Amino acid sequence: MKLKTSWRLLAIVGLVVVLSQALPSALIEADEPKDEPKTTELFGDLNFENGFFVSDGSKELGTLRLPVPGLEATPSESAETVWRLAQHNSRYDLTKGKIETRENYSASTTPGQRVALERNEQGELVLFLDVSTDKEYLAPRKSGERWVHLLLVQDFPEGKRVSFGDVESLVFSCDARVNDWERLMSDEEFDGDVHATQASVYFVISNDNPESPDYRDYIWFGVSFFDDRWEVQSQYIELDGDPRTIGTGKLIYRLGEQKTIDDLMGGVNPYSRKWTHVEIDLAQYVGAMLSAAQERGFLMRTKVSELKLSHFNYGWETPGTYRASLAVKNLRLQATFKE
Repeated sequence: MKLKTSWRLLAIVGLVVVLSQALPSALIEADEPKDEPKTTELFGDLNFENGFFVSDGSKELGTLRLPVPGLEATPSESAETVWRLAQHNSRYDLTKGKIETRENYSASTTPGQRVALERNEQGELVLFLDVSTDKEYLAPRKSGERWVHLLLVQDFPEGKRVSFGDVESLVFSCDARVNDWERLMSDEEFDGDVHATQASVYFVISNDNPESPDYRDYIWFGVSFFDDRWEVQSQYIELDGDPRTIGTGKLIYRLGEQKTIDDLMGGVNPYSRKWTHVEIDLAQYVGAMLSAAQERGFLMRTKVSELKLSHFNYGWETPGTYRASLAVKNLRLQATFKE
């Protein structure tokens, strides 16, 4: 009996020892915070150090390298240039513009456009995109004629694109301001169906599954930041023209209404000429965008998980005769991935 009791005591003591060793570990594991979702910046070269490829819509014009105010280092000629400037249908070439540099400022200016970098008093780098289409059009533009663009562009190559099936959020953000605009047309010349100056942000969202029948087909997703014809713009879901004439023939899904100003622009209407903080989580809208596209016969065999972000552009489309200036700072595109 004594022997059996001693074995029981030993067993109990052993169990206590095991529990005393395991319990703190279990408690530590319970108290440890879970890994935070991984967030990645998708834009390259946020300071525009490596310059801009410039194109006019039909060909590459060259590279524009502006000194970046506040940065002493100069990138080498071999540094990768990821930003583009699309100055479609302009009569001029920003790579041959008048270069001006002074403290906290650099710019290339042509009679029709200006691209500038400025370091403001808060130390922020501000990009300016300005158009003056009175120097571009010999007469008020007519319906069917091509129009002037000045767009900041970045493409995301295949193999490096982010899938909407992998992210919790995909947030584009910036601070932007329409500094000024002026319609340089008489009331008799102006036609609201033909003429406007518009500042918009657009993304190409494409099917990137090589096994899908919709492979490489895409939709334009956008937010119109400013249009001089309306203080509050309506939602727009329409075909982007005809690729045989003007346009891509793809669906445009553009947000609108007062809710867009309230939710995505912090309630600040760009008509006010005030700084507006723009913040758009593309992942929140991609499902509704795809549903709207499929209702209209686009991307009929596509799932959200097959969609990836392939292109970004932001700036002016000016099919009328105007002078207009857009300032942009704190540009970001951040993907937060699912665990």
